[in-house]
Amino acid sequence: MVQRLLGIIDLPSFVPLAHSTNTQTAGAVMEKDKKRIFTHAISIRIALPALLTIVLFVTATFVIILPSLKNNLLAKKREMLRELNTIVWDMVSSYEKMERNGELSRTEAQKTVLKIIQDLRYGPKNKDYFWVNDMTGLIVVHPYRPDLHGEAVPDVRYPKGKNLLDEFVKVVKAQGAGYVEYRFQWQDDPQKIVPKISYVKGFEPWGWVIGTGLYVEDVNVEIGLIAKQLNAIASVILLFVSFLAAYIIRHTMLADRVRRIISEERESLLRALEESNERFRSLVETTSDWIWELDPDGVYTYCSPKVRDLLGFEADEIIGKRLEDLIAIKEVERTSRIFKKLIASQKPFNGFETICQTRDGRVVVIEKNGVPVFADNGELQGYRGIARDISERKTAIEALKKSRDELHNSLEETVKSLALAAEKRDPYTAGHQMRVDTLACAIATEMGLPEKQIEGLHFAALLHDIGKISLPSEYLAKPARLSAQERAIIKCHTEVGYEILKNIPFPWPVADIVYQHHEHLDGSGYPRGITDKEILLEAKILTVADVVEAMSSHRPYRPSLGLETALDEIRSGRGVFYHAESVDACLRLIAEKKVDLSTAAW
Repeated sequence: MVQRLLGIIDLPSFVPLAHSTNTQTAGAVMEKDKKRIFTHAISIRIALPALLTIVLFVTATFVIILPSLKNNLLAKKREMLRELNTIVWDMVSSYEKMERNGELSRTEAQKTVLKIIQDLRYGPKNKDYFWVNDMTGLIVVHPYRPDLHGEAVPDVRYPKGKNLLDEFVKVVKAQGAGYVEYRFQWQDDPQKIVPKISYVKGFEPWGWVIGTGLYVEDVNVEIGLIAKQLNAIASVILLFVSFLAAYIIRHTMLADRVRRIISEERESLLRALEESNERFRSLVETTSDWIWELDPDGVYTYCSPKVRDLLGFEADEIIGKRLEDLIAIKEVERTSRIFKKLIASQKPFNGFETICQTRDGRVVVIEKNGVPVFADNGELQGYRGIARDISERKTAIEALKKSRDELHNSLEETVKSLALAAEKRDPYTAGHQMRVDTLACAIATEMGLPEKQIEGLHFAALLHDIGKISLPSEYLAKPARLSAQERAIIKCHTEVGYEILKNIPFPWPVADIVYQHHEHLDGSGYPRGITDKEILLEAKILTVADVVEAMSSHRPYRPSLGLETALDEIRSGRGVFYHAESVDACLRLIAEKKVDLSTAAW
């Protein structure tokens, strides 16, 4: 994984700085121009379909749909003329049948039919009509021009006034029925001449031509209304499409701008990542620590070049090897057991020491610190970490430990010698300091004090009466009770002991413990009369041990008072003179016989 982070890339060849900078600047400008052109091309490609849609819609509406609609409407109108004419023709035919059947005379039948035809109207304004002319080209009946009865009708399209009815007759003679386009007066307005289209059909029994027509203007008016509606709808659609196109173009440009910013930031991040990778590679390859990576089976998947300095192997030689392959033979089992526990815990570890064997056979101590690596699904993929050679440090620590032990032993013997020197001045209390030490340390252990604190108490107990070395020997060995003045002098031994010890750099407050070992919780002790909170815990423990030992031992001026008397003393003074927890611990030790304080034992 580290290998993947570092990447396996070839370093570029050396390029002069100025040339490289200019090249990079020019390249950056060209790249920006390309991006700008690319962005505009994207905008055009997105906007062009919208614009083409608008153009196609307009073209389809006004070039294809409207003309087609007009043609369709005109075709329907023509068909309507044919159907209406057929209806009238059928009516005329029915009267002709009545004539043939003898129900009506021809004159009566024709008069009735012509009356009906003269009154027939249809159309939007109910002004469209039917007419009848004969096969000689003369008007038989015309609703708006009764004056034309028996007359020919000129066609205004022809400057010489050609007979329009002759055109109707020709169509009938040639086809039996058909359409004729011409110009004629607008309905009942003789002064207004407009285009018209008519359908004529011959009625052979009576020699008639029955016709009806429509004004092209009426069709144009209908087309105009439809065109207006269509224009309104088209305008709304065009407006919507235009707005949509503008919206798409605008947001496309904004998206292009965001995309360009993202692209620039991405390139910047990629450059930063590449620089970071290069720095990381340099850091990994030049650091004094060995960077490594293991899979869950303990197989090395990455190894930095530093391993050559530690074990003499090249990095490529380590990849694929197992953790145990580098361990000294006698340490393989232990190391493998510990490593399996670390893998099972899936937690970071520090200070994992492995004793490895180098290529040239040397044995070195390697310290590993690692963190677990997990996949996205939480599965352990292995460990990644650093390692360093701590062989010299281990050697130094061993030497330091040995030196410390020797120093401790020297200190122990020195303190015991000082204690012995003090006891030489008072042969009647020989062994007192040693016995107090034994009892005080037992009480501290029972109370659960840390080992370092007990060790300080040990030295203070051995030296707690060192101040008596300055007292007159006759006071110490006097067989009678001491006078008040002599007792006052004896009490000075705590201060003298403090003065002797205060400048010795013990790692514990030995001088203060000695100074306070005759103080009481209520302030009734000496030499300073301090109270509970001011007295060190070690001094409180030492006080209890000193009282018990002193009362249960012989003195020049009295025989032993006995162990029970000593224990009654600390019981009665518990919490007043003596530290309650220390008293309780002492009583438990004696009751459970964890320490023997009988006279014989002393």
